[in-house]
Amino acid sequence: MAVKLKKRAMAEYSSQVLTEERHEQPIKRLKLSSRHSVSSDIEVDPILNIDLNSTERRILSELMKYSRHLKLSSSDNLETSIRRLEECLSRLKDNSVKYRLILIYAQILNTGKIGDIGEKMGKMCEHMTAESSNKLLSAWLQAAAICANKISHDKTVTGQVFEAGRQSLLRSANPQVHMSGLTLMAALVRPDTPDFNSKISSLIGSYSMSQDARVRSAAFSSLRRMHEERGVKLDVSLYPVLCSAIRDDYEGVRMEVLMIMRLLADVHPENQVKLDGDAGYNRLVDDVFSRICQSINDVREPVRCLAAQLIGNMSSVSQTFLEQTLDKKLMSNMRVKKSSHERQAGLVASGEWSSGKKWADDSPKEELGSKAVGLVSMGSCGAFVHGLEDECYSVRVAAVDSLTTLAMENHNLAVLALDFLVDMFNDEIEQVRLKAIESLTAISKHIKLQVHQLDIILSALDDFSTLLREKLHAMLQACSLATKDGLKSVINKLMVNLKKYPQDKRSILMTFKHLGANHPDLTLPLVTSLLHIHPFFDTPEPDIEDPAYLCNLVLVLNAAQHCPTLPPLLDQHTKRHHAYLKDTFPHLIPSASNSSQGSKEGSLPSEAANFIQSILHRVSMSRRMSSASHINILQASCNELERIASVQESISDPATFARLYLEGQAVYEKIVRGYSWSHNKSSGAGGELAPATRTNIIRLHTIANKLNSMFSYVDAENKMLIRILKVKMLAVRLVCVVCNSNKSAKAESDEFLTEFEAVLMDIQDKDLCKYKFMEAFNALALTDSKPGQLANKLKPLLIKHPPVSLQAVPSSVKQAKAVIHEPVGGSETVLKCLAGLVLGIRMDAELFNIPDPSLLRVCIRAADQVNQLSVPKRGD
Repeated sequence: MAVKLKKRAMAEYSSQVLTEERHEQPIKRLKLSSRHSVSSDIEVDPILNIDLNSTERRILSELMKYSRHLKLSSSDNLETSIRRLEECLSRLKDNSVKYRLILIYAQILNTGKIGDIGEKMGKMCEHMTAESSNKLLSAWLQAAAICANKISHDKTVTGQVFEAGRQSLLRSANPQVHMSGLTLMAALVRPDTPDFNSKISSLIGSYSMSQDARVRSAAFSSLRRMHEERGVKLDVSLYPVLCSAIRDDYEGVRMEVLMIMRLLADVHPENQVKLDGDAGYNRLVDDVFSRICQSINDVREPVRCLAAQLIGNMSSVSQTFLEQTLDKKLMSNMRVKKSSHERQAGLVASGEWSSGKKWADDSPKEELGSKAVGLVSMGSCGAFVHGLEDECYSVRVAAVDSLTTLAMENHNLAVLALDFLVDMFNDEIEQVRLKAIESLTAISKHIKLQVHQLDIILSALDDFSTLLREKLHAMLQACSLATKDGLKSVINKLMVNLKKYPQDKRSILMTFKHLGANHPDLTLPLVTSLLHIHPFFDTPEPDIEDPAYLCNLVLVLNAAQHCPTLPPLLDQHTKRHHAYLKDTFPHLIPSASNSSQGSKEGSLPSEAANFIQSILHRVSMSRRMSSASHINILQASCNELERIASVQESISDPATFARLYLEGQAVYEKIVRGYSWSHNKSSGAGGELAPATRTNIIRLHTIANKLNSMFSYVDAENKMLIRILKVKMLAVRLVCVVCNSNKSAKAESDEFLTEFEAVLMDIQDKDLCKYKFMEAFNALALTDSKPGQLANKLKPLLIKHPPVSLQAVPSSVKQAKAVIHEPVGGSETVLKCLAGLVLGIRMDAELFNIPDPSLLRVCIRAADQVNQLSVPKRGD
C-alpha cells in the first residue's frame, strides 16, 4: 500500500530529492512543486492581476488573458478589477497602455455585474471633458458607446453622456475623435424618445459634409445603425442628401449611402420623389432602384459588387424598371413626354422671340430630336447586362444571384433573363458557371429551354469538374424542354458524357428518370428509336447490363407512367426488364404500388411519433423500479426504437436519437451500479479495470460523442441533456482512472472541469434547479482541483443523479449520414502503394444532414490497423 501511495505522489507531482549524509541517521527530504497543467490558464473565477508596479508588457499580457475569460469572473472579482484599472489609469503615462485599459474598463461595465454603472458613466463623462489627448478621448468615447445599452433607461445619465460627447466632437478636430463620437451618438438613441432622436440625427447629419472622408463615412454608418440596430426609423427628408452623397469621391461613403437608400425604400416605398429637371414625380422605391443600378457602373469593385447585391433584395419595384435592367436602350414607355401645348407654353414663358436672322426659327417645333426628350434616370438601363459583363468575377456572381432572386417571383423577368443566364455558361470562372447553373435550377418553373440554348448548356457537360457536372444534371432534372429535338440532343449528350465519365452513372440515371417523368409527350415519338423497336421484325434482346440501354429504359418507363399510349409500344422483353428493374433499382423505376402506398403512409409518421412518445413515457416511469428492471426496460426500448427506425424512414433520425440516448442511459446504469468502477482492487498495487467495465466506458464515450456531433436541429432542452450526459461520462472516466490506475488523472480532471464550466455557462440561473447533478456539483464550490478530491466528491453524485429521461424528441432532428458507393467493400482488385509515393483512390459518397462541411474528415484504415484522418478538398 505504501508503494502504491508513493507512486501516485510521484506521478502527480514532480519531485526533487535532496539527500544529506549524516553519521547518525540518513534522512531524505522531498521538495514538492506543483506540476504545470495545460489548462492552468483557464480559471474558474479569473481576476485581473496588475498593479502599479507591473511593467507595461505584463499589463498588456494580463489584459489580453483576462479579456478572454471575462464572462467567467464573479461580481466581486470584477469590482476588484475595476479598482485596479482606475488606479493604473490615474498613475500610468503611456497612452497606448491606457487606451487598452479604458476598453477593458468598458467591457467590465458592459457585463452587467457592476451595480453603480451610472456613477461610473459619470466619471467617464468627466474624463471626456478633461482629456486633452485625442487618442485617449477617442478611447473614452468608444468606452461610452460600449456601455450605452446599460444606461438606455436612465434619461439623466443618457443626457449627461450626450452632452459630454457633443462637447468632445465640437472641441476636437481629430477624425478619430469624430468617428468615435458619432458611434456614441448612434448608440444613445431609443425608439421612445423622438425629440432626443431628432437632435442626435441632426448632429450626425451635420458631419455628413465633413472634409474628412472617414468622418463622412462614419456619419452615414451611424445613421444606418440607428435604423437597423436601434430601431429608429430614418426620415424620408434625408433622401436629397443621400442623392448628392452618392457621388462622393470616397467609396466607403458611397457604399453606406447605397445601404441607407435601400433601407428608406423598404420603409417608404410609395413616397413620391420629384425627378431631376422638373420631369415629374416617381415612387421612392423605383427611384432608389434606378440610382443603385447606376452604381453598377462605379469605378470601384466593392461598390459595384454591393450595388449588384442590393438590387436583388429590393421588392415591390415596378415591372418596367425590372425589365429595363436587361436592355441597354431606354424603352419608349419610360420616356417623359410633353404635349404640344406644354412645349409652346414653355417657349412663351422663356421670353424668347424670333430674331429674323435664322430661317424659320419661329416655326412650330413638333418634330423633336432625341436630345429634347427628358428621360427618367438611366441608371436602371442595362444594369444587369453591365453586371453580368463586369471584369471582376465577384460582381458577376452578385449580379447572377440578384437576377435569380428577382426572377424567382417574376415570370416575365425570368423569361427575359434566360438568354443572359445561359450566356454565363461560357464564363471563364468556374464559380460563375456554377452560379448560372444554380440560377436556372431555381427559376426552372418559369422557363422552357430551346434547342439553341441547349447547345450552350450541354457544352458544360464536358467540364472536368465533377461538382459542375452534377449541378448541371440537377438542372436538367428540374427544367422543361420545349421540343422533341431538344430532348434528343440532351439524350445524346448524356450518352457521350456517360462514356467519358463513367463515375457519373448514378447522377445520369437520376437525370433520365426525371426527364422521362417531366416530358412524357416528347418521349413518346422517340420510343422506337431509343429501344430499337421495329414494327414488323423482332429485334435482338438488348443486354440489361448495358449502361446506354439502361438509361433509355429508365427514361421510357418513367414516361410510360404519365402517357397511356406508350406501354402498348413496348416489346415483351422490355416488360420483363421492367419487372427486373423494379427489384434492382426501385428508386429509379416507378411501380403502381408505390403510388398507392404513398397515400397510406401519410398517417404513419404521426402514429410512429406517438409510439416513440409512449416508449419514452414507459422509460420515465421505470425509474421507480429496481436497477435491473430499469436496465432491462431500457434495452427493450432500444430494440423497439431500432426496429421502427428501420421500418419507418420518415422518423428514422428521431428514433435513432432516442435509441442512442436510452442506450447511453443503460450503459451508464451498468457502470455506476457495478463495484469495480469506483473501488480499488485489493490484488496488487497496479490493478486495472475489469474488461466489462472498460468496454462499457468506451461505449459510453462513443455514444456521448455521437449524440453531440452527429445530430442537428436538436431543441435546446434535449441539447442540454446530451451535453450533461457527456459531462457525466467524463466524470465516470475520471473516477475510474483515479480508483483503478496509478497514472496521473490530471488530464481527465482538466477535461471534466472545462466541459463542466462550458455547460454551466449556458444554463441560466433559474433553470439550474432542473439539472440536479450540475446544481449539486456547483454547490460544492471546490477550491482545489486535485483528481483525488474530485473523484471522492463525484462518486455519490454520479450514483444519486443518473441521466434525466427524455420527455420528447422533435421530428425535426436530423442525423448526419454517409453512403459510400466507391470504393466498394470486398473488391478483388488489390490496391498497392509504395513508400514515399501517392496512391490515388477514387471515392464516391453521398452525405446527408451535415451543417458544416468544413468539419468533415475521411478516415482511412490501413492493413496495419493504423487510422489516418484526411481533409477532403473544398471542391470535391
